[in-house]
Amino acid sequence: MKWQKRLRLPVGTGESIHVALLDPAVRPRPSAHGDAPPPRARRLIETTPMAVYVWQQELDPDFPLAVIEYATQGDRDRMHWHDHLEIALVLEGRGAFLFGRRALPAEAGDVFFIDNSQPHVALAEAGGTLRLLLVLFRPELIAGPGCRELDLGYLAPFRIDGRTVSARIAGGSALAGALGPVLCELRETWDRHDQVERHLMDATLRRALGLAIRDRGAGAADAAARAAADRREQIRPVLAYVDRHCRESISLDDVAEVVHVSPSRVRHVFKDVTGVGFKEYVTNVRVAEAKRLLLGTDLSVAEIAGAVSYTNLHQFYRVFYRSCSMSPGEYRRYYTPAGAEDAERPPSAMEVDSTLAG
Repeated sequence: MKWQKRLRLPVGTGESIHVALLDPAVRPRPSAHGDAPPPRARRLIETTPMAVYVWQQELDPDFPLAVIEYATQGDRDRMHWHDHLEIALVLEGRGAFLFGRRALPAEAGDVFFIDNSQPHVALAEAGGTLRLLLVLFRPELIAGPGCRELDLGYLAPFRIDGRTVSARIAGGSALAGALGPVLCELRETWDRHDQVERHLMDATLRRALGLAIRDRGAGAADAAARAAADRREQIRPVLAYVDRHCRESISLDDVAEVVHVSPSRVRHVFKDVTGVGFKEYVTNVRVAEAKRLLLGTDLSVAEIAGAVSYTNLHQFYRVFYRSCSMSPGEYRRYYTPAGAEDAERPPSAMEVDSTLAG
């Protein structure tokens, strides 16, 4: 199973939803459990607007599990969320895991339990590499519809409130020492690619979850943790709706109908979960779709603007330039040199100035 690259995404995939998640003026929040964000992570949060991608990992519907190694260098990767659960074991290197506005240090031996829909990214320290073992699986592998209450309990390590319980299990702890060998055993079984061993992989994964529950179960099951997980689950249909309808006119009332709550409640929960306002999210999704069309089609910029619901071409230029610091034509030429002949003439500095001023 290959880990999909985040930067040069294939056209037509769903990973291209960009969301400005962090305002440069926002300071990182230290967690209540004492994990201090590394200085480099603090600088990144304070100075760099980040983005969140909808990450779509290909998993076998009959056995939705993947165990892979992944190395991140510097800050090349982007904030993302996905519909599978993730256990990350740091094999080598140092860096940080960012969860929205919160940053946690990452060192060899650390283990992270990451809920689906939770915005996050792993960053290596400057000049270094952070090598990770990732266990990715859909919740229904462990606790499908109509399952036992016991099976639902296996998901408790992911249903935490990051403000009170850390997603990080420090490498020097007894729990991390117990989890590391189990996760490595799971990788060895996975690497044999033998379907006969699926029961063994399932049991090994449940063993890892059971160890975490035994050590942290009380903290993971409190009401605040369940409320945080419920908020993320509530907003997922909204994100999916915006993704599907980004070429149309979208209002807060429309998405409120999808989740059957009031528009004011959607606005509040949306801001709480994603860190940005609803309108800003829609704008960035449309810009992302415009990027996909620029790289994957020979449509003109005017046609693309119309396709993503912009009736005013100057407004489209202004929004796109503010997002990318380049015009649509420049973006097309920069990322697809072979398509330079199809790109429109780049606007002059005067045209850009007038567009931004308008």
